Amino acid sequence: MLDRLAGASRRFQVHALVELEVTEAASRIEAAVPRVSWTGFVIASVARAIASHPEVNTRKAGNNLLTFHHVDIGATVERHWQGRTVLDIVVVTDADHRSSAEITDMLHQAKYGPGQPHRVSGVTGQLVRLPGPLRRAAIRAAGARPNIAATFGPAVGVTSIGMFSNGWGWAIPLAPLTLIVTVGAVMDRPVVRAGEVVARPMLPLTLSFDHAVIDGAPAARFTETLRGLVESAATLDHAPDLADP
Repeated sequence: MLDRLAGASRRFQVHALVELEVTEAASRIEAAVPRVSWTGFVIASVARAIASHPEVNTRKAGNNLLTFHHVDIGATVERHWQGRTVLDIVVVTDADHRSSAEITDMLHQAKYGPGQPHRVSGVTGQLVRLPGPLRRAAIRAAGARPNIAATFGPAVGVTSIGMFSNGWGWAIPLAPLTLIVTVGAVMDRPVVRAGEVVARPMLPLTLSFDHAVIDGAPAARFTETLRGLVESAATLDHAPDLADP
C-alpha cells in the first residue's frame, strides 16, 4: 500500500471541494432500520453515479486506458481485531447493486472482524519480495502493463475523516486511484434558502480525480450526478435490483 502511495506522487490530481445539503438523508439515516452509516450511504451514492458515468471507472496503464465493467469500490477502515488497531482496505464488489445498509454492514464487519483476505500471488507476489527501491520501480513498470494493472484493485476509493472528529472540512488525499472520495463530518452550516439565511446539515466531500484519465467536463458531470443522488437520498429509497444490467 505504501509503495503504491509513493507512486501516486507522480499523478496529476485535480480536486473538487463540494458541499451537499443532506437534510433529507440525515432524517432518513437517523430512522433507518437496519442501520445506515454516512460512509455506507456515500459509497452507495458514489457507486450509482459511477454506473451512470463509466468513464470514471477507468485506470491508466501506460498508454492504455482500462475500463472496469463492475463497479467495485475500495474503502478504508480502521480495524479493531485481537487487541490491535490497523488500517485496512475493504473492497465493496458490485457496489452499485448493494443497498446503503448492506454496505454499512460490510464496513462494520470489516472494522470489528478478521477483515478481508489480501492474498498476493503471481507477479504481485514476486514484487512484494523485492527490496524497497527495486520494488517501487518494478510496481511502476508493472502498472504500465494492462493485464497487471487490472489486478491492482478498484479504480475508485472512498475514505472517511468525519468519524474521527466533530470538526468540519475537506482533506486533500494522495492515492493511486482514478477517483478518491474523502468524506467529511456532517455539520449545520448557514445557507441561503428563499432569500433567508437558515441552518442546514451540510456534508463536505473532496473528489480527487486523476487528470490523466478524467477531464474537467466529465468530472463536473459526475459531480452533479453525485450531488443529485446524495441530496435526494435516492439510494435510501429501496435496494437495487440485482437483475439490472
